Amino acid sequence: MSETATITVQATAEIPNDPSSISTVLADYDIHHSGPGRSTEAALDAAAHQNPPGWDATHRRVPPYRPINRHLDQSQRAVFQNNGERAFITVLFTGVVINSFVARLWRATGGRINDSIFKYPLGGEM
Repeated sequence: MSETATITVQATAEIPNDPSSISTVLADYDIHHSGPGRSTEAALDAAAHQNPPGWDATHRRVPPYRPINRHLDQSQRAVFQNNGERAFITVLFTGVVINSFVARLWRATGGRINDSIFKYPLGGEM
């Protein structure tokens, strides 16, 4: 049998507790404490009166109701930022279309003979 020796080294570091050293440490990390602001409950109550009846506001971070803008001008929205992004999205969705076409073709032809090829288990189905 082999013997192993464990050496425990305890390092004690003093943590300063006076306010001047704490503020120095906070200044090193650029932490800024904000003062007491206005209550978030008042802001939630102000927005909640515009919500329709039955709108779920009991859970945290539920956004206020915003009706659909049915007169939105799509020409004012930037779809692509540049040509590289346009090419990437075009190739991406072209691959999705080709994949669905090949899957349909396989199911209509060879998939009738062997349906276990080109089927992959999803999470939890293994």
